[in-house]
Amino acid sequence: MKQKTIIQLWGAEDGGKSSTIKILNEELHKLYVNPSHTYSLPIGGGDIHLYCNYLGYKIAIESAGDTLKGKYLLKSHLDTFVKKDCDLIICASRVRNDVSRYIKSLAKTNDYRLIKVTNYRGTQPPFVQNDLNKASAIHLADLVNQVLTGLI
Repeated sequence: MKQKTIIQLWGAEDGGKSSTIKILNEELHKLYVNPSHTYSLPIGGGDIHLYCNYLGYKIAIESAGDTLKGKYLLKSHLDTFVKKDCDLIICASRVRNDVSRYIKSLAKTNDYRLIKVTNYRGTQPPFVQNDLNKASAIHLADLVNQVLTGLI
């Protein structure tokens, strides 16, 4: 790994960011822990907040990105990820809100690289958002692997 990194999945409200991150978590489990791991879509409701260890690196995953205030204690979660010296933080945010600004500041202040990505979205019909979220998560799992192995 070249440098600590934040991958910020950003997009509009109800764009599938949290679902994509939850699917990404399943894909990372499949990639690094158990290749025969299976899951079904849609993944259950609610946001996730967790730490993992993949390839010897500390990874933090947070799917709540609506606001820094409120029941999710998002600011506290992000600060904790940095205090725990996480090598990679994967989180969600809306395009322009307090979370997006805070992530940018957190990266700059703590010497993290910041990669902003968005998930695939389409007009329904004919697209099924869960299918697009899964494709996005698989793409993000490849990005995570490239960051961890130092290719990016």
